[in-house]
Amino acid sequence: MANFKKSNRYYQNMANITNQELIKKAASVINSKNLKDGLVGDVGCALLAGNGKIYTGVCVGVNSNGYCAERVAIAKMITDDKEFVIRRIVATWKDKDGKLFVIPPCGHCRQAMLETDKQNLDANVILDKNKAVKLKDLLPYFDWWKAQK
Repeated sequence: MANFKKSNRYYQNMANITNQELIKKAASVINSKNLKDGLVGDVGCALLAGNGKIYTGVCVGVNSNGYCAERVAIAKMITDDKEFVIRRIVATWKDKDGKLFVIPPCGHCRQAMLETDKQNLDANVILDKNKAVKLKDLLPYFDWWKAQK
């Protein structure tokens, strides 16, 4: 089997990927399947890591033991390349008619991004092809610890 390892130049070029292209990448991994105890694959995520690579993931939602697509993509990033920094991230969902939606990360995913690396506070969370906000803006009181008298 041939080795198709990509060059560093390829990954540096990925840093220039548009929000729309990252949204399409996230949408491309959606592959919904109903299971007895839940639904899997109905949300897709793509993230651009600090190393310039793109990682994808889908949700695995079975009862209360589910994993969001964002956390799956983060786990893939850490497993594959021991990378912890996220530059940009997006999650997508399609309705029954195939209409695509960009969805913000849930609180658990926001916290997971923060705990993966403090630099991720500056990660851009894509909310639309023309709108992204910093993770720290979605976690305005992440470091608020006030002693009570």
